[in-house]
Amino acid sequence: MKTIRTIVSVAFAAALGGSCTERNGSTGRPAHQSGGFSAAVAPGKPSAVKDATGDWVDITGQDYQDIVRAEITKKGTTFVFVMTLAGKVGDNPTFPSWADMLLWAFAIDKDPTSPAGYDFTKNTAAPWEFVIEHRVYRSGFTDPLDPTSSPGILVDRKPLLTGGQAIIIPIQFTIEGAQMTWVVDAALFGDPSTFQWAAGTSAWQTSGHDVRNGYYQGRHFDQVPNLDLGASLATWPQ
Repeated sequence: MKTIRTIVSVAFAAALGGSCTERNGSTGRPAHQSGGFSAAVAPGKPSAVKDATGDWVDITGQDYQDIVRAEITKKGTTFVFVMTLAGKVGDNPTFPSWADMLLWAFAIDKDPTSPAGYDFTKNTAAPWEFVIEHRVYRSGFTDPLDPTSSPGILVDRKPLLTGGQAIIIPIQFTIEGAQMTWVVDAALFGDPSTFQWAAGTSAWQTSGHDVRNGYYQGRHFDQVPNLDLGASLATWPQ
C-alpha cells in the first residue's frame, strides 16, 4: 500500500508506513444512520473548501470517498460540519480486505498542542485536539471506546495531554445521498473563536494491537485541503 508520509500532510494519518496485513474483507454496519434533523446548513460564520473530483491520494477509493466540498458553519452555539462527496454513500460501503474501519472526518487544530495517542498510535503526536467522525466498522470488529458504534462522534483528544484517555462523544449525524452532516454543540470543544481544520476519507486497521492504543496502519483516499500538494490548513471562519 502507499506509504503515508507525515502527520500534517495527511489529515488523519501519523507517519504510517509499510504494508497492511491482508485479512478477509467484509462490509460494516449500515452507513445510513441519522440523528433525525435536517442536513441543510444554517446561515452563520462559514469556512468552505471545494475539491476537484477524482484527485485521489490513493486511487483505490470509491466515489463516496472522493470529497468535492467540505464546509463548517457556526450558527449560535452550534457548529455544522458538511462533507459533500462525489457519489452516494450506500448501506454497505466496500472494505479493503485488510481494513477494520472506514472513516470520514474533520480534524480540528485549535491550539499549539499536539496530543499523542488515540486515534493514532500511543506514541504518535498529532496536532488535532478534536476529530469529528463518521465510522463504519467491519463486521465483527468493535472499538471499546465506541461501544454503541455511534454513526456520528466527536473524539476529544485533550485528555491525552495529561496522561488520560481520549473520549468519544456521540453527536448528531445524518447522510442524505452524497452529503454527510454533523451537528456539534460548540461547548464540546471549547467554543473556539477560530481554529484550523482539514477533512479526509480513509481506511484503518489495528494490526492486532489493543484498539485503545490507536489505529496503527491506514490508507488515505482523499483530503481537503490538498495538504500532500502543499496546501495550508483551512481556517474557520474564513
